[in-house]
Amino acid sequence: MSFIIAIGSTNPAKTTAAKAICEKAFPGCTVVPIDVPSGVREQPIGTQETSTGARNRARAALAAVEGARMGMGFEGGVDPDGSLINCVAVVETGGRENITWGVRFPLPPAVVARVLQGEELGPVMDAVSGRTDSKKHLGAIGILSNGLFTRAEMWQGPLACALMPFLHPELYPAPEA
Repeated sequence: MSFIIAIGSTNPAKTTAAKAICEKAFPGCTVVPIDVPSGVREQPIGTQETSTGARNRARAALAAVEGARMGMGFEGGVDPDGSLINCVAVVETGGRENITWGVRFPLPPAVVARVLQGEELGPVMDAVSGRTDSKKHLGAIGILSNGLFTRAEMWQGPLACALMPFLHPELYPAPEA
C-alpha cells in the first residue's frame, strides 16, 4: 500500500507546494487534495485563528481520505498589525502533530484596512492588482514581490519544517497517549 497524504485544500498554490515537498520527503507517496472546512472565518485574522484553521484542515483531511497516514493543512491569515501570516499543520494517524509558520511580511495599508473590515485577502489583491484568482497562483506575496517569490514557493518552506518531527521521530518525543 502506498503512503497516502491528504491535503486539506484544492487550491493549486497549496497543492503544488505539497506535492513538491512530499514527493521529495516520501518518494512514491500519493498526495490527495480534498476540500475541507477550516472551521474559522474565510479570512482568518491573527495567529490563533490562522493556526486553528490549519490544524482543523489537516485533521479533517486525514479523516476524510481513506487510507491516509498523514493530513496537512495550510492557512493564510492577516495579523491585526497588517502582516500576512501563514501556518502549516501536519497530523499523523498515530497522533503526532506539528505546526510551523512561514514568512511574515507587511501588506499595503489600504489592503489591510479592507481585510480588517471583513473582506478576504485574495479578492482584495485581485482588485488592487487587476488580476483574477491570484490566490491560486502568485498570491499577495507574488504580486507584491513582482513574481520573485510565489504563493506556492511560500508554502514549501513551512511545510518542509513541519515535517521535521515525522522525518526524524527519534529526535522528537512521541506524542502522549
